[in-house]
Amino acid sequence: MLPSGSWPPQLRIDRCVCMRGIFARLLPLAQAEGWQLAELREATGCGDQCGMCLPYLRAMLADGTTVFHAVLEETEQSDEAAA
Repeated sequence: MLPSGSWPPQLRIDRCVCMRGIFARLLPLAQAEGWQLAELREATGCGDQCGMCLPYLRAMLADGTTVFHAVLEETEQSDEAAA
């Protein structure tokens, strides 16, 4: 049974499900290596399977957010435009 006041549960998006890449672990790696989205995808495989994590990876690289509480929509932006 859920504690009082916990319904609906808060949305928590914090990883690439396909590759099991946790954003909080990917961000320091990307920062240390100086990776943009294309390099992150190549090195980790994140974003190259179903693609659902791409808007979160873009946001993570742009502003450092590693936990999201809302669904982000993918844009028609290319990797080069995101870099």
